[in-house]
Amino acid sequence: MNYRNKQQGVVLVIALIALMAISLAGVALMRSVDSSNVVSGNIAFNEAAIQMADIGAEQAYMEIMGNLSSNPNSCQFVAANCPVNSAGQPYFYPNVSALDVTTRLPSPVGGLNWSNPLSQKLPGDTTASYSVHYLIERMCGALVTGNAADNTANLQTPATFLQCRVVPIYDTPIAPSTDSTPLTGLGKLFYRVTVEVTGPRNTRGVSQYFFGIQDAVN
Repeated sequence: MNYRNKQQGVVLVIALIALMAISLAGVALMRSVDSSNVVSGNIAFNEAAIQMADIGAEQAYMEIMGNLSSNPNSCQFVAANCPVNSAGQPYFYPNVSALDVTTRLPSPVGGLNWSNPLSQKLPGDTTASYSVHYLIERMCGALVTGNAADNTANLQTPATFLQCRVVPIYDTPIAPSTDSTPLTGLGKLFYRVTVEVTGPRNTRGVSQYFFGIQDAVN
């Protein structure tokens, strides 16, 4: 009789211990699932930022095409048409810039001046959640030749084969000849576009593009 009384309540204690273990396991599982959702969301935001960079690249391409020497209203001929951001700073750089060893971004003299931000939203969003801005560099200047005298001071300075990373445009050879000569004053002039995208959860993406555009070259 005494032995049986001593055993009363043991099942309850064991049940409470088991319930506590199950509860802890459930909490751990919920935290694991929540962390997985956060990681998946961050990956999705980063992927969207990479895709958003194409918007900045397309806008930059339109800026480049509007400033070719074949356009009488381009920056080269009309200084007032040279693009500037809201602070009045040019974001269309005439010279190729060195890359910063830390950020791997162009580091032009006087600071990194971006274009005005382009506000973008994902499908289904009611408000813009991404900001896209860019800068454009014409691949010309002293860093190409190593000679400071070859520096193209601004976009109103025409591009030259000596000062720029330019590929000559050749005419089509006439049969049976296989020789061709460069067309005078024409070349494929290269531009480097850097696009930065910022978004939700401190998302930040940086992409670079190169455009080779046929234009007049001295």
